[in-house]
Amino acid sequence: MNTDFRGLWLLAGAWVAAYFTLPAWVLWCSLALLVLLLALLLRARHDQAHSAPWFSGPLILLLGLIAVSMLGLSNPPCQLPAGSEQQRRAVVSFQDPASAQGGASAAGPAQIQRYWNQDRWVQCQVPVYLSGEYGLPAHAGEFEVILDLDAAQAGSFDWWARAASEPKVRSWVEPTAADFLKQRFVLSLGQLPDNAQALLPGMLYGDRSGQDEALGDAMKTSGLSHLTAVSGSNIALIAAIVLVLFRLFSVPRAPSAILTIGVVGLFTWFVGPDPSVLRASLMGSIAVISVLLGRGQGSLGILCLTGTVLLVADRSLGAEPAFALSVLATLGIIMLAPALTEIFAQFLPSWLAQLTAICCAAQFTCLPVIIALNSNFSLYSLPTNLLVAPLLPLITSVGMVCLLLCTPLPGFSGVLIWVPGLLAESIGKAAHFTSGLPGAARPWPEGLGGIMLAVMLAVVLCTLLIVGRETEKLRVRQVALGVLGAILVCVLALVLPATLFYREKVPPQWSIAMCDVGQGDAFVINLGDARGWLIDTGPPESGLLACLDRLGIQSLSKVFITHTHNDHFGGVEELEDSGVQIDERLVSTGFDLELWPGAQVLEPGTQQVAGDIRFEVIGPEAKFAQFAEPNDTSLVLRFSFATKNGIVDFFAAGDMETEAMDRLLKLHPQGPAAILKASHHGARNGGTEILEQIHPQVLLISVGEDNSYGHPHPQTLEVAKQIGAEVFRTDQSGTVLLTFTTEGVLGTSLGTPVR
Repeated sequence: MNTDFRGLWLLAGAWVAAYFTLPAWVLWCSLALLVLLLALLLRARHDQAHSAPWFSGPLILLLGLIAVSMLGLSNPPCQLPAGSEQQRRAVVSFQDPASAQGGASAAGPAQIQRYWNQDRWVQCQVPVYLSGEYGLPAHAGEFEVILDLDAAQAGSFDWWARAASEPKVRSWVEPTAADFLKQRFVLSLGQLPDNAQALLPGMLYGDRSGQDEALGDAMKTSGLSHLTAVSGSNIALIAAIVLVLFRLFSVPRAPSAILTIGVVGLFTWFVGPDPSVLRASLMGSIAVISVLLGRGQGSLGILCLTGTVLLVADRSLGAEPAFALSVLATLGIIMLAPALTEIFAQFLPSWLAQLTAICCAAQFTCLPVIIALNSNFSLYSLPTNLLVAPLLPLITSVGMVCLLLCTPLPGFSGVLIWVPGLLAESIGKAAHFTSGLPGAARPWPEGLGGIMLAVMLAVVLCTLLIVGRETEKLRVRQVALGVLGAILVCVLALVLPATLFYREKVPPQWSIAMCDVGQGDAFVINLGDARGWLIDTGPPESGLLACLDRLGIQSLSKVFITHTHNDHFGGVEELEDSGVQIDERLVSTGFDLELWPGAQVLEPGTQQVAGDIRFEVIGPEAKFAQFAEPNDTSLVLRFSFATKNGIVDFFAAGDMETEAMDRLLKLHPQGPAAILKASHHGARNGGTEILEQIHPQVLLISVGEDNSYGHPHPQTLEVAKQIGAEVFRTDQSGTVLLTFTTEGVLGTSLGTPVR
């Protein structure tokens, strides 16, 4: 074989020692074995002078393992007192202070600086993942808070932590020049479309704070989330631009290399010490030095040396997913991409063969980590990445120019930013489109078994590819590539049928479903035993019946129609002809009964109870509904669900507009409700006062994708953000289920149906 794989032994040994806490007897045995191998190395040899002994790989592995293990013994990590669950007062700081600013809640990786134990403060730095319903002011540093702690089983942090009290800020962090530049750049994005504003900071310097939950989920499901994490491609592009500029100005080789390393270091400081950034910048710097010294590039060796150095410097990286993904993706590109390029070049153009090979190589090696994190994989990741990959160099290069010019030349930067902005917007659109396709996120066996299956598949595929390319024996090469082809055919034969026919399981204990019926409303309340209540039917042929079938609803005890507009009443005829049993047909005082024979009018104040569910009719008042527009005749309902943790209220506002709703709420004042169905699909004329009065934890918006009305209005979304409401939209999440748990209202998406 032509490739030197000894660096992999060093990286493997260091990684094992960093990830696992090895017992003392294992270290002593490893040390004894190392001494034995060193003795064998010093013995009289009879082979060629420059040949490597057969045990050189295990010898290097032991060196890496013992070096990192001994370093860990000399610097034992600080630990909290024993107990998998505990509550403690602690002084904490977020790793990224920006993650805790600008909202009503905070979440992200953090570190306990000291904790209160036995009437004194104990200095102890413990990594945690902290979340809470309390935000922090800008530039907050360390803060004191009571934490509910639950031990983490794996990962780069030791504990899951939740803030059980309002934080008290103890120190402040002065903003740096990098912070001011980032803030100025974000302000310069104000005129761009929403996806561009959210994605560009992440694509340029790894800031994902502007992404809402729907966009973040779409990026993950489509396999594009890596684009908003600074990686080797960003570092390589910046270094290449700098080197080209130095060459244009005839800067000598040695100063160019030194200055390039300086620019890469400056960029690393600007972005922050993210594991992928550290890996890419250190590897790039070593590569520049290697070329300068005339040692060649040696990508595999440089990667292994970089990974080992970082693990020696910080062994916690051994359990950091971002570090693993960065190293494994680079490893796959170095080792597998050449072989895959040769295979794909037989039936694809050379440029497309190389691009496809790079995407496939990274997918192969990263599969175990992806499965460990999500228990699923993205079916359309490869074609989506191939589609957007040509846009990335232009986004990064022009975006960095705009970033540097947004302060000295804001006018020029404001015009130029539309170039990467429109490209980033198209990536966001592609992510949403791909995530809405059937089978976008494929299930994978959960737990250790699923992870081991992914590891075995990745190892087998990588081994066959490497053997097929590196071996000098034609017969072995043919067999390896033949077996590889057979495995891929078998995998595709299993995946494709599953993709066509698999549907996500519906949680059995769901309480409320917001069916995706396009631009319209259709909500189902679960009574159990395949029975339910329906609020509106959506427009004709909108998929209501498919939604009921998916939810397992076979009979409807009550069907509420809020008003006569087609997007709420249009599916009634289809529902009546479907064979679904309907017991009661209920409408408002402003409804024309000739449109739906057999319907009963619900007067304001009407109350009914069915098991643990109770509803009350809030409006409209007959004297106002008689002469009102159809929207203002909407049936307004308040449902109350009796759960183990108390009453959960659901306020359904129909399409009633601002003035009519204000008048109704003055006549019948309402207290807060956990769930609110946005009035008129979140339109501006639905008003925001109802949001402020009901103050929901969850806001439901049933709306069609790319609708011509502009629903929901940005003001509605902004007020929802200000009050801390979690927003679910059918245009982004498809059909949404709400389940009442001990921790509150849990929302899950069933995805967009095929229409």
